[in-house]
Amino acid sequence: MATTVSISKKTFRTITNGQWSGTGVQGYVVGDVDKNPSESFSISCVWQSKIIESSDLKEDVESCLSHFPGGKNVVGFVFLPSERSVKNLIDNDQAGIDREFEEAFDTYSVWLEPLCLAQVVILCLFRHSPSDREWQTMFFVMNEESVTKVDCSFSEEVKPVIKMRVRAGIDITVSTESNTDDQLKSALDYELIRLQNQCGNFVFAFEDNTVILERPGSFVGSQLGWKSCRDIVKYYNEKEGRPSGTKKKNAAQPQFIIPVSMLHLITIEPKTTLQYAPIIQHHIGTFQSTSLSLPIDVLAEVSEKTSFTELFSVLSRAVYRQITALFNCLSLYTQVPYDNECLKNGWGEVFLKPSEHKLHTPEVFHFKPHCVDTSITLVYPKGTTEKELERERLILHNHLCLPLDQPLLRRGSAGLFLKQTAPGGYLLNTHIGLNDPPVKSATVALVEGYYSYHHYMQDRFDDDKWGCAYRSLQTICSWFKYQGYTERDIPTHREIQQALYDIGDKEQKFVGSRQWIGSFEVSYVLDHLLGVTSKFLTVGSGAELSTTGQDLINHFQTQGTPIMIGGGVLAHTILGVAYSEVTGDISFLILDPHYTGGEDIKIIQDKGWCGWKDMSFWNKTAHYNLCLPQKPTLV
Repeated sequence: MATTVSISKKTFRTITNGQWSGTGVQGYVVGDVDKNPSESFSISCVWQSKIIESSDLKEDVESCLSHFPGGKNVVGFVFLPSERSVKNLIDNDQAGIDREFEEAFDTYSVWLEPLCLAQVVILCLFRHSPSDREWQTMFFVMNEESVTKVDCSFSEEVKPVIKMRVRAGIDITVSTESNTDDQLKSALDYELIRLQNQCGNFVFAFEDNTVILERPGSFVGSQLGWKSCRDIVKYYNEKEGRPSGTKKKNAAQPQFIIPVSMLHLITIEPKTTLQYAPIIQHHIGTFQSTSLSLPIDVLAEVSEKTSFTELFSVLSRAVYRQITALFNCLSLYTQVPYDNECLKNGWGEVFLKPSEHKLHTPEVFHFKPHCVDTSITLVYPKGTTEKELERERLILHNHLCLPLDQPLLRRGSAGLFLKQTAPGGYLLNTHIGLNDPPVKSATVALVEGYYSYHHYMQDRFDDDKWGCAYRSLQTICSWFKYQGYTERDIPTHREIQQALYDIGDKEQKFVGSRQWIGSFEVSYVLDHLLGVTSKFLTVGSGAELSTTGQDLINHFQTQGTPIMIGGGVLAHTILGVAYSEVTGDISFLILDPHYTGGEDIKIIQDKGWCGWKDMSFWNKTAHYNLCLPQKPTLV
């Protein structure tokens, strides 16, 4: 069977919207390869990187993969041909194509060996002319002998996988006797090498450490009869009361991520009859040191067909990469601080006296940008501000071809895709798992990203009959917080009222009252507290909301923020719209803040507190104002 290549439409759009320049090998293709029955490549993301020499591949590939879940691999390269070769591509001139690849790659095998693959994908990006703005693509497969053009299939669905999360803490002690940055980095390098050498002695534990996965890929202490990764996911699905298999039957329920702990194997069974006495070097003395715990937090994705030997390799390699990333962060953000006091050494050289060292403890964050098909793992130093990390985020956005006007990698948006509830116990993204809208042949546009559901009676606060607009505003504020646009907490009713008083919109007696607010007050608070501006749509009656379809489609496709709609005495949140230009039919995805029950997703969806509503939902005689918050431009 022929080799196949597949990619989702959103990942393809992300790649072709990237800031590409130059010619030659410009990055890595990241994804999965299935070798049965024939090789099948699935592309999840790309990592833009100027690759000059094939000799640099191994270290560069490891650095690239440290940002992705264990189990993901570099499966190919992004290649930008020279201008003279574009015609060969368009004309399908195989001889010209061969010459271009031979000049760029020279010996094909030296590019394959570091990836441990017999063949790789070449994603070729080109423009018909220098004045063109859109990138065209062709896909090739390169083996040791040739480069062959292949077709690529596009889809919206991502192949289901088994997801695991390894968490542990590794205590280290670093000497801080250093007088220079180089000496401190040498001390860190020593600890890094020591831990890297120990990676083979880590074992992975399931079920409260009662089931241990060791190096040969065998389980110890297992009474569960696991014979494959399929058995592991089946066991956890049954334990959690979920459908069997990796395919989700209920999209409202996030896929269960199998928890894994990591242990250090202190003693190892001898593999030979020969025994040796250990040699121990023991130096007694005093020195300054700093102790800290490295937070291991690794995500891994494997298929049901993954063997236990492969699973151990995937987990241990991912831990190895993260340890390296943690030390890179330590080294980059730790410097020898100096007092103003000068000292002289034995040679009469004057230098500043080192003061107390401060190591920035690294922290691990997982992100799931909406425009790629994989999670992204980053290590940031604790104690730094988002402003201080802006340059690093910009570099990462370029590496991943992410938009340069959206804060997709800020710490506030980390980890939400791993949870069903937000901090405080609020439900996240209550629309996930709903049936499709009832409008046929419709364009559907939805809120983009994460929000939490805020409604009457939450937070032990009785706002029944008057607080619906406040709750809708809280939902909108949660969206800006969880997308990383603000670090500010979601405002309380009193803080909302205080903001309106502070800007002169309300009198002092309004603060602490039970008075309603409307769409315009919502926009004032967003502007004052978050710096978010809003646009407005106004209709004279509920019947006229049928004319807003194209405006709402445009809003969700370009802004993706929740919309607050106020009319008469009621306020709601619009999370999406389905609109048919052919028939004029329209349906609104409504999140209702008037719900007074507990955080039960089944009740909320089944009873219509979050669901699709047709035109009969609206009061035909009431006027409505729609507040459409606009995203700020930042990274």
